[in-house]
Amino acid sequence: MKYFFLVLIFLAHQLGYAQTSESKVEVVNTESYYVPALNGTKLAVDIHFPKEDQGRKLPALLEFTRYWRSVEDPETGRPIPSLRERDSLFLNNDYILVKVDVRGTGASYGHRPGEYTPIEVQDAKYIVEWVVNQPWSDGSVGAYGTSYSGTTAELLCATKHDAVKAVIPGWSDFDIYESPGRPYGMVATSFVKEWSKVVKWLDNNNSDILKMSVRRVTDEFPNEAIAEHKDNPDVLEKARKAKYKDSQFGDFTHKECSPVHWEKEISESQVPMLVLASWMDAGTAEGALLRLTNFSNPQKVVLMPTSHGGKSHASPFIVSKNAVAAVPSKDEQLQLQLDFFDHYLKGKNKEVHDWPTIKYYNFGEEVFKTSDIWPPEGQTRVKYFLRSDQNLDSNALEESHGFDEYRVDFSASTGKNNRWTTQMGKDILNLDDRNSADSVLLTYTTEPLKEDVQITGTPFISLQMSSTHQEAAIFVYLEDVDPEGRSRYITEGGLLLEHRKLSENPMSELIPYHTFNEADAAPMPVNEVQEITFKLWPTSVLVKKGHSIRIAIAGTDKDTFDRVPVEGIPVYKIFWGKNFTSFIDLPIVK
Repeated sequence: MKYFFLVLIFLAHQLGYAQTSESKVEVVNTESYYVPALNGTKLAVDIHFPKEDQGRKLPALLEFTRYWRSVEDPETGRPIPSLRERDSLFLNNDYILVKVDVRGTGASYGHRPGEYTPIEVQDAKYIVEWVVNQPWSDGSVGAYGTSYSGTTAELLCATKHDAVKAVIPGWSDFDIYESPGRPYGMVATSFVKEWSKVVKWLDNNNSDILKMSVRRVTDEFPNEAIAEHKDNPDVLEKARKAKYKDSQFGDFTHKECSPVHWEKEISESQVPMLVLASWMDAGTAEGALLRLTNFSNPQKVVLMPTSHGGKSHASPFIVSKNAVAAVPSKDEQLQLQLDFFDHYLKGKNKEVHDWPTIKYYNFGEEVFKTSDIWPPEGQTRVKYFLRSDQNLDSNALEESHGFDEYRVDFSASTGKNNRWTTQMGKDILNLDDRNSADSVLLTYTTEPLKEDVQITGTPFISLQMSSTHQEAAIFVYLEDVDPEGRSRYITEGGLLLEHRKLSENPMSELIPYHTFNEADAAPMPVNEVQEITFKLWPTSVLVKKGHSIRIAIAGTDKDTFDRVPVEGIPVYKIFWGKNFTSFIDLPIVK
């Protein structure tokens, strides 16, 4: 029963199969085809036509999905309405929708070689070519999606097909190793385990559990196609075995299956992008910022304070134990996307060129800000040093040195509604009062601030530390502490200590970088001081006068990541002072 409800949450969020009363769309018909892709592999494709079609040539919007393009009743074979509100909006504004089961999924043929593979990118080019040669196509194509299909929307640019005019990658992956596959070098089991289970059910059309079936293309049910999925990789098993970024994950490495791998091709395409992401959603905000500062495509970026997919509010200054409506609202998010496509695919003047390059939410102040450059104008880097008595101070130390000892408490957690579990459709909750969680962590806190401090960008931490174990992990949480002593989660970072070696950052010279490659990994020397430096996920927060800045150090997040080490309890020494400088480096905007 637990897993059935898990599936319902996931499908409602990712696939959008439950229509709301506002989600009304009139469709003349839906046509289904098998379209040959790379090596002749047949992919299942649905074409949805708007009501007033009447043979007009219209632009097509593509969605390449991992989660079934559409569904049917497993007993009667009757189609189940599966169009989302966004689909309805596009159809009602004269776009043809093309939904595709990617290779090895749904009703498509083929074995699945991995996630977002180069083969999948080549398949997409075949689909675009087929679309633009149909009598209903006006020759222009866009792509959109959320999560998996948001990533495939971006990867469509890598085909460099001339027909692709604009894409909307929503809450998409950028570097699949760092988010969501193996954040910090560890497996985020709370997400990967459940996602792996659900996609296995989907690939094998397990209708007994799912209570629905993938929609057939022809009158015959696609048993032959589904049989080719039986040896698809087990995602959890592969994630655990593929420890390093250059490890094989299926038939390809993590590197080869990430949009960052296609930087040259995507940039050369010059396809305009509307990038939607959320500060609190895994690493989607970092991906949006790295893309903005490194890919040359025309881009408009919106960074929201929401759960995955823009579903609900996630600000710890607004949200406690119950979900709160998202900002921007669902309608505002949809209108933004329609305007973007209308501008680039229909030539309507929606003044997109006048939109700010980036619109981003500011926690604490609870408003949106805008900028045409990133980092925003006026950003400086300010160090806050760890001090004696667990103080945090922007003044360097005169005292010699000292250390604090921390015995890892394996009860530490950010809960079951955090930035990682939201990728399975959950709301982000219970991050507004971290005092109980902080009580089992090692914390360093500033005195109440004498003036507001605006943090916007990517923080990083540098610790001089030792461990009693070769295998160990560290987590650091950045928090806001109000005058009543209530601590709120802002962002986090972490590192499996075998990945502590620093390398040149190919995308940002200011932010510490770890390759996560096997050759750069090494066990942590026992009881030997090492410099451990790593980034936190980017954020934007106004820490108000009278509030304090806190960092909280942990050795686990029990409800999210696998335990490291499997046995034993590490003891860390965190050194500070003149001879052992430990600090957090914050991006401050004056």
